[in-house]
Amino acid sequence: FSNLQIDNDGTEGTLEYRLQAVNKSGVSSGKKNVSLWHDITLVHLDDETDQPTPYLNFVNEIPKFSRKKYEIATDEEGNPIKQDEKKGVLREFKKGDIFFNYGCLPRTWEDPTHVHPDAEGCRGDNDPLDVCDIGMRICSPGEVRPVKVLGILCMIDEGEA
Repeated sequence: FSNLQIDNDGTEGTLEYRLQAVNKSGVSSGKKNVSLWHDITLVHLDDETDQPTPYLNFVNEIPKFSRKKYEIATDEEGNPIKQDEKKGVLREFKKGDIFFNYGCLPRTWEDPTHVHPDAEGCRGDNDPLDVCDIGMRICSPGEVRPVKVLGILCMIDEGEA
C-alpha cells in the first residue's frame, strides 16, 4: 500500500470533514480516489509476488488511544472516512479512549436482513465487518495493514450486530 495516501478534506471536528484515500500516481491529475471498502482486497497480497498471504487486510478507522468515532462513509462516492454523527452531533466514545485500533475488513458487508441465532435477535448493521486490532502499533485513520484473525466476537450497538 505504498502508493496509497490519505488526503484531508474540510476542517477536522466538523460534520463535513472527510479523509479520502487516493493513489499517489493516478491518471492525468496525478491522483485517483480509492475506496477503502471496495478497492482494497480482503486477502492481503504479498508486495513482491502479488500472491495471497494467510493474512487479511485491515482498514483502520479509529486509532488506538483515541475516542473520535470515525467510520467509512458507505453511502458516499469513493467511501471516504468521516466522523460518525447522531442527530447532527459528532460521536465520540464516552467512557474514554479505546485500547485497540478499530476498523473493518474491506469487501465485507453485514446483511441487515439476516438475524443470526446467537446475536440476540439483532440484524447486521449494513456496514463492513468490524475489526479490533489488538497489536502494539497505533494506526492512523485510513491506514491499511495485514492482520491475522485470532478470534471472532459479536459486537452489538443499538440493536445491530
